[in-house]
Amino acid sequence: MQRSILRRLCALLATTAAGCGSPLPDDVPGYASRCVRMNATPIPRYDGDPHKGVKNVYACNIRQDDLQANAGPFPEGTLIVKDSTREDESFPWLIAIARKQDGAWHWDEYTRNFADEDFRHTLAGESLCTGCHVRARASDWIFTRYAR
Repeated sequence: MQRSILRRLCALLATTAAGCGSPLPDDVPGYASRCVRMNATPIPRYDGDPHKGVKNVYACNIRQDDLQANAGPFPEGTLIVKDSTREDESFPWLIAIARKQDGAWHWDEYTRNFADEDFRHTLAGESLCTGCHVRARASDWIFTRYAR
């Protein structure tokens, strides 16, 4: 019960703070055209989805051959970008990134409310991301596997 309330509060704070945080890092814009999409078809929303909406996941700074092998772990410098688009909207409202540095993943989320609005960093801390992604520890903490 308390965990559910905490998750809702974190989601509300993240949404409320969307206009207050720092912008997307310089190496994230343009990800869809220069990185490899990992999922063959968009990932639909599901019950308990922390990134509510239809999602696509992209891998940057990794050779496509290595990505296709799904052998892991991901190399140092890999950037994973997940975007999420809400029903009845044509633009991503959320970008979640995982960046592998010094042998560990670092997580950030950015949101916006309108297509012409800049993305802004949310207040959600890395522990929220790692708390969920620990279930994907066997696949180097990343749920999506390359499937094309």
